[in-house]
Amino acid sequence: MALIHTAFAAESPASSGMTTAEALNALKEIVPGVKVLEVDATPVQGLFEVAVETKGRKRIIYLDSSRKYLISGSIVDIATKQNLTQERFSEINKVNVSEIPFDDALVMGDKNAPKRVIVFTDPD
Repeated sequence: MALIHTAFAAESPASSGMTTAEALNALKEIVPGVKVLEVDATPVQGLFEVAVETKGRKRIIYLDSSRKYLISGSIVDIATKQNLTQERFSEINKVNVSEIPFDDALVMGDKNAPKRVIVFTDPD
């Protein structure tokens, strides 16, 4: 479903008034190999949230409406003390556990248990 949304957003303006193609055009010189995933409005007038992927890593950056300035950092709602950037970062990096292949997994305990703990390790 997210892929469909991303493809649609590239062709028409997002709710923010900036398309993914426009964001990509602004970013491609400064961030080589960037892939723009989504563009959304922020609570800050004239500032747009851009979900990007570079070198396999997803992150959130911000572009102003003139597309002249890139801002990297967090937006925090002072009244609620919520880090809005961290919330969006968590959303775009969420893993759907049902899509993880377990064909070569080492299973310890009851493989049909109602709850599972998945541990990832890098042997290098």
